Amino acid sequence: MANIEIKHLLRINRLPESDASLILFLLYSPVGLFIFILRAILLLGLFILGQVLPDTPASQKIINKIACLSLGISVSIENPRKKDNVDVYISNSLSIFDQLAVCSATGSVSPSARTSLEKVMCLSTYCFGNVTNSDNFKNSVSQFMAEKKTPLYFAPEGRATNGKALLKFKTYAFEVSSKIQPICITIERSLLDISVTTLGSSYFSDLFYFMFCPLTIYKLKFLPSLERKSTSNSDFAEIVRREIATNLKIEMTDYTSNDLIEWEKRKLAEDQQRAQRNANRPVIPEIQRMSYQVKEVLPHVPYHVIYNDLCVTRNVDSTITNILEGRLHFTPEQTSVPNAHQSSQPSPTVLSHGHKAFSTKAASSFPKSAIERSKSFQERKEQLIANARKRFIKKHNLDIPV
Repeated sequence: MANIEIKHLLRINRLPESDASLILFLLYSPVGLFIFILRAILLLGLFILGQVLPDTPASQKIINKIACLSLGISVSIENPRKKDNVDVYISNSLSIFDQLAVCSATGSVSPSARTSLEKVMCLSTYCFGNVTNSDNFKNSVSQFMAEKKTPLYFAPEGRATNGKALLKFKTYAFEVSSKIQPICITIERSLLDISVTTLGSSYFSDLFYFMFCPLTIYKLKFLPSLERKSTSNSDFAEIVRREIATNLKIEMTDYTSNDLIEWEKRKLAEDQQRAQRNANRPVIPEIQRMSYQVKEVLPHVPYHVIYNDLCVTRNVDSTITNILEGRLHFTPEQTSVPNAHQSSQPSPTVLSHGHKAFSTKAASSFPKSAIERSKSFQERKEQLIANARKRFIKKHNLDIPV
């Protein structure tokens, strides 16, 4: 299984991070809002049709086409001839509207919790009851398939991800039929790199960006149908998951949707608590002054990282030691352009040059034993800290023994 961390399964930011993409987004925003208004009007008409039209395959096809137009969804099928007439289709999960794309291509319906929007729009969903009640769920599915002769679509991951790996599949989707066809889904927004879903995003925030973006392209690829013979439901689910992961060239994880949902809740709670602490934390002039001093010695370290640690240590040397020993985690900043408090600071490459000197010296006489290597590393680390301390004392003319 994959070693990917759970935090890497969701995108954090909705908007593009590069400057060029962000500028393009800002330029597009007035157009996007105008398109959103037009699609909202079309969506209102879809609400009315969802109540007026009878629940038939023909009306569902009409509703699907209007829904795709309202949401800016385009469905592209890589190999349409590979589609089989099976009872169940299975795919990976990337967004709240995966079922709309798959159902448009297969004529299937998807089990749903029937949120208010899905119920009004009739987006190829059907309520079979709670999946935790296995017997009632399977009976409802069997009755529907016998009466409607309509295939079903499942996204057994149970939670949309960013597509970097597959969560463990829920097995209920593999209990209703012995033959299924896997489908690989990829999503592109070529003009604007806006995430289809993010950490903590709601149903309606995802909906807004579907209607705001010029086009969201779903690419579907049908894989060969698979039939369960003597394997259990869980083993069959793993076989299907492996086929989808292999074709998408992504990893499989041991995480379940419940794991991802619980981590998401904890992460959001931690971020909220951190924001509250930062908002309530007073700006202490002394801590601020010491932060600028540390920033001069270690210009690549973000100011807020230094400030937060100094609020705890109240000591410049301790904070420098924490940074150099790797106790504080941060993303290094660019140091080519000094700020107002760094106009007279020494070159930000002093530390890196000193480090290179030690590295070169160490490389020429690299110890052979693990004990000697550990001792050598400790000596270099202590020397690096001592040098940083000396430069700091010398720069500020402090009356402290070197």
